[in-house]
Amino acid sequence: MEYRPGNAGSTNRRPARLRGEDEFLLGLALEQDLQAAGCVVIGPFRRLAQAQEAARRETFDLAILDINLAGEPVYPLAEELLARGTPFIFMSGYDTADMPERFRVIRRLPKPYDQAHLLQELRGLQARGGSE
Repeated sequence: MEYRPGNAGSTNRRPARLRGEDEFLLGLALEQDLQAAGCVVIGPFRRLAQAQEAARRETFDLAILDINLAGEPVYPLAEELLARGTPFIFMSGYDTADMPERFRVIRRLPKPYDQAHLLQELRGLQARGGSE
């Protein structure tokens, strides 16, 4: 795959390695923002299996789920969290209309995120004790 800056119509035609680096940097920034707000962070996890394993092993109050983890939809983990009653939100570049109907009622924050809005949403989610 080739990346040519300024190539008309190439909104996401960067090499996969660079997209992965973008995701890594976003995850690192998110982790730092949450820690600065006093949160204890478990993750981030780049693969669905890792996230599911951690969700089953760790104790946590709520989760932030990216809809796409290395090309895999995160919906199986979302199903597990719903079944357990663990609150979560989605953070994604995907539009709500692109999500399965069952998950369209779950709060979704866009990427890139606004730190103040994220923290406000997390406080509200924790206070409500649920994903909806």
